[in-house]
Amino acid sequence: MKDINEVIGFIGAGNMATALISGLVNSKHDPSRIIASSPEEEHLKKLSDEYGINTTHNNLEILELADVVILAVKPNIIRSVLEEIRGKTFQKEHLFISIAAGIKIEKLESLLNKSARVIRAMPNTPASIREGVTAISPNKNAKPLDIKNAKLLFESVGVVAEIKERDIDIFTALIGSGPAYVFYIIESLLESSESLELSKEEKINLLASMIAGSANLAKKVKDSPESLRRKVTSPGGVTQSAIEEFEINNLKNLIKKSMKVAEKKSIELGEG
Repeated sequence: MKDINEVIGFIGAGNMATALISGLVNSKHDPSRIIASSPEEEHLKKLSDEYGINTTHNNLEILELADVVILAVKPNIIRSVLEEIRGKTFQKEHLFISIAAGIKIEKLESLLNKSARVIRAMPNTPASIREGVTAISPNKNAKPLDIKNAKLLFESVGVVAEIKERDIDIFTALIGSGPAYVFYIIESLLESSESLELSKEEKINLLASMIAGSANLAKKVKDSPESLRRKVTSPGGVTQSAIEEFEINNLKNLIKKSMKVAEKKSIELGEG
């Protein structure tokens, strides 16, 4: 994959920043062209030790050195971070990529500058093993090269889709938060496997492999998920009994309702 020529700076060094940095380094992006800032010394030391990137406690140093600035902070502190760097941001022609959940482009522009080049992105945590899924949504100031670079950055850690900003909240609910739902299913199946005489590690491996294999099958064949499900479900069989219990308890509608609640929460975060 073609590399990004620009220096990439991360403001924030939490889980998602670490996932992206890990993916970038594992895809051969030069660690000397990555810098991250955080008030947490432990986070910075881990990034420096494990990936060989540059680190700093000073957010303004990110602006001095980086061409692409990734805003990897929690939504509740993004205002204070951007107020700190506002007025210092245009000594270079920065591209700002925000991965703060729920924070709209309009808000980012108001906290930076109306002429700022901004891309809002929503990656998920499997980016850490280069199997992530990311949505990107550029503002009107973003240049074609900005969009290309954003795609290259996130393609280094998985699959990328360019979507309209109005769709990001439902994308966040479905896919940004999606890995947690899968882990919850594995957790539930694991708790259901007490009578299976295997180690916990073996059970997790089998369950995770079953989910990964099923997901890959859904990707590689033309059959719909419903059709694939029906092929596994023999009338009167074991699978049918479980599916019927799902239906009795209205599991599908519960999932739909949960996605609406998550989408609403994403919208609320953006309006807060």
